[in-house]
Amino acid sequence: MNKRVLLFDIDGTLLDPQGEGLRYMRRALLDIFGVSGPIDAYDMSGKTDWQIVTDLMRLAGVDPEVIKSRRAAAFSAYAQQIERAAAGLQIRAFPGVLPLLDRLKTDPMFELGLLTGNVREAVPHKLDAAGIDPTIFRFGAFGSEHRDRNQLPFLVLERLAALKNAPTDPKSVLVIGDTPRDIACARHAGMKVLSLATGRYDRDTLARYHPDYLLDDLTAIDAVMAIFHRY
Repeated sequence: MNKRVLLFDIDGTLLDPQGEGLRYMRRALLDIFGVSGPIDAYDMSGKTDWQIVTDLMRLAGVDPEVIKSRRAAAFSAYAQQIERAAAGLQIRAFPGVLPLLDRLKTDPMFELGLLTGNVREAVPHKLDAAGIDPTIFRFGAFGSEHRDRNQLPFLVLERLAALKNAPTDPKSVLVIGDTPRDIACARHAGMKVLSLATGRYDRDTLARYHPDYLLDDLTAIDAVMAIFHRY
């Protein structure tokens, strides 16, 4: 069977982080660099945590070599902050997400993965806090692995090839995200894209970037599944 590959973004797509990511990123930056930069005014949407850390520290005047040498420590500090706070995180899955994932995880037609700007080690704790089982995603690429989000799909393709011992046609992959950067990322890799107006970008704004599919959210599960079966 030629399976279809679904790559889900996390923040703004599967779950509403309710500001928790910003809160613990600030603490991690203060722990490692002593400053958090202009984090409250900075637009994180669709960016990798690698880019976010780099941009904020440059804006704060931190030497580029110091940023480079402490970047991994900042990722680790952030993931540890999220893990320690996991039981009390105010994170929720968006409407439709949990029943949709329940259907997908039992459907042999689909392979489920992640394509997210999040630090890899923080992801399971954020998903758990939203009531999403992290183990249903067998592979993925993460925002601590490359600064440029457009390079993450190629990491996914490499990992899929290793899992399946065969290449995956990018056209068989659908990226599901909530920002114009998700659209650009999918296009760069030759993948299809479903945009959701669940994050900070409304439907009209997303439409200007011409995603293959555009929905308000994932609540109309039968309609969503129809897209997944025909893209």
